Amino acid sequence: MMRKILHILNGDATAYVFSAAQIVGDTLIWREILSEGPVSHTHLWEQRKDWMQKNFEVAPSSYLADVIGVAEKLKALEDYDEIILWFEYDLVCQINLIYILATIGESLTKSVPLYLICPESIAGMPNFKGLGELSADQLQKLWPTRLRLTDADLHLAKAAWKIYIANDQHEIAAFLEQDFGQLYLLKEALKAHLQRFSDPSTHLNAIEQLLLTTYQSGIRSKRAIYEAFWAVAPIYGMGDRQIDLVLKNLQEKGFSLQFED
Repeated sequence: MMRKILHILNGDATAYVFSAAQIVGDTLIWREILSEGPVSHTHLWEQRKDWMQKNFEVAPSSYLADVIGVAEKLKALEDYDEIILWFEYDLVCQINLIYILATIGESLTKSVPLYLICPESIAGMPNFKGLGELSADQLQKLWPTRLRLTDADLHLAKAAWKIYIANDQHEIAAFLEQDFGQLYLLKEALKAHLQRFSDPSTHLNAIEQLLLTTYQSGIRSKRAIYEAFWAVAPIYGMGDRQIDLVLKNLQEKGFSLQFED
């Protein structure tokens, strides 16, 4: 009997390449960005739906189908013989990953092998940012790199999701003192998350300061600002719309930003 395999993909860009790669198995596409906006142990999806509608104009009906529906499927994976997660090294992907692992770890009632494919770099691509940039052949070549996750990895992911929700920078800093084992990229992402807490002296976090400095250097085009940010801070995994939210926040803090486009 053929093994039933599920691939959990980190977004539509990866799904497009994955389809071309013709890798055997069902797919589940994750479309949330839990690293941005409110998170909690209760009423999570209601909070997220409202925030995504307000900030990204995501229709409630689309959110119900594309996000909440997928999240519910994570609780019913007993029919699969193997689950492979395809994610990236950045903060957006790593926070999504720990939520997914925490959910899967609580819901699976049998021992189903879990594997993670999460490249930090790709040979010949010095500016590698994500799986969606790869060719079908490059994606296929990642298959041998998959890591089988252990119970320790799942426990760490669950603890990390809990501490991320608590959002206390001192607790996060203390949490980072431990060995992250196979989830070492999560450690780097959480270090980056610490930089999102505001500096008491400037009331700006590292992302806001970087974008403000970029603007003050004479770069006025939003596209050029995006490119400058991505060149030095890919660890955050932020897209243009997320950067726009930060720029808007800077304006609300009283900074006069006038863009050419």
